[in-house]
Amino acid sequence: MRRTTVASAIVLAVLLVGASGASGASAQKAPSQSAPTIPAATPYMGWDSYLAGLSSAGEAAILEQADRLKRTGLQADGYRLIWLDSGWWQGQRDAAGNLIVSATMWPRGIAWLASTLHANGFKLGLYTDAGPTGCGVNGGLYGHYQQDVNTFAAWGVDAIKVDWCGGAAAGLTPATAYAAVHQAIVNNSRHRQMLLNICNFLQPGQGPTAPEFAKSAFVSYTFGPANGNSWRTETDVGVPGNVPFSSVLRNMDADAVSPLAAGPGHWNDPDYLAPDQGMTAAQFQSQFSMWAILAAPLMVSDDMQTISSASMATISNRQAIAIDQDPAGVQGWLVNNTTIGNTQVWERPLADGSVAVALLNRGTPAAQITATAATVGLPAAKSYTVLNVWTNQRSTTTGTLTATVQPYSTVLVRVTPSK
Repeated sequence: MRRTTVASAIVLAVLLVGASGASGASAQKAPSQSAPTIPAATPYMGWDSYLAGLSSAGEAAILEQADRLKRTGLQADGYRLIWLDSGWWQGQRDAAGNLIVSATMWPRGIAWLASTLHANGFKLGLYTDAGPTGCGVNGGLYGHYQQDVNTFAAWGVDAIKVDWCGGAAAGLTPATAYAAVHQAIVNNSRHRQMLLNICNFLQPGQGPTAPEFAKSAFVSYTFGPANGNSWRTETDVGVPGNVPFSSVLRNMDADAVSPLAAGPGHWNDPDYLAPDQGMTAAQFQSQFSMWAILAAPLMVSDDMQTISSASMATISNRQAIAIDQDPAGVQGWLVNNTTIGNTQVWERPLADGSVAVALLNRGTPAAQITATAATVGLPAAKSYTVLNVWTNQRSTTTGTLTATVQPYSTVLVRVTPSK
């Protein structure tokens, strides 16, 4: 059960009072509302309600999560997008087809929630589906693409996750449906910029619709960059409370298939970060390391009221975040011929000429992993500075990188050639 302390309730009250008088115009002046030249120029960061077990939570609970991000400094680290996943809306519409939201869950409405979040430096994302229904009891966009997107824009929504349960059940074609959603965003009545997460998560043959390969997640990268800011590359990494490390590795491998599709404004999405969902601290740190190498969106999906200290230390590591947010926007890849048993070497070139290197041990036992500056694409130099992201230790090498990596762990380093 979620715990709300007296102190957090007081802080939440301050948050609400501080924002309750903010008009739509004043909310637009918040720093989070200034439109960048490229939407999602680096992978977006934030919090999602799904794995946190808060998909059906209402206004107060969502504001508590935002308050926690702010008080812990995670908002300042870049976690600014609050995404309401499946369950925030159950599909009700009025006679004119307009969305009806629960007055119990959202007593002051979604527009008020968006304005409040904006006034406190956050952005708001919502879940929907490309079909007439969503996953579970949720509704979808189909038949109302422009109408719903216009509503989202009027509410002040900043991002839309468009799922595919209803799209698959209705026999839609992903590329066509998502292009239509993209066009609705372009044409929205408020000319509001909104991120689009393409969430066709289905593997070929998965689920009751058993899609063919051409309608699966495995081809979203072919149309994703032209229509969305991110697209899922595999099925869900898990369910609330049960995210196995094996599934993290599976999603990582699928995401790595199409690195050239990613870049500023459009990103491969291997699914959410899953602290405290069944993985050990070392396994979750490996997930974060590899998501940084993959230039993946960093969406934490955990109850921020109860997140463990180890998980908090991982998601707040600024050196790891800096790798993920590198402005060059190059997705990393597995270095050729470095897979030996359960061990691998991954590289990601960075804007300042350094290279992020991940020495990954996918299994047991502990293993020594070695790479060289040349194999990870660094230019010849007399020496290299090596920063261990997780220990914050610096060392110097003439070109060889060697570490003993514990089971299910990753040594993540930033290697910089001497001038």
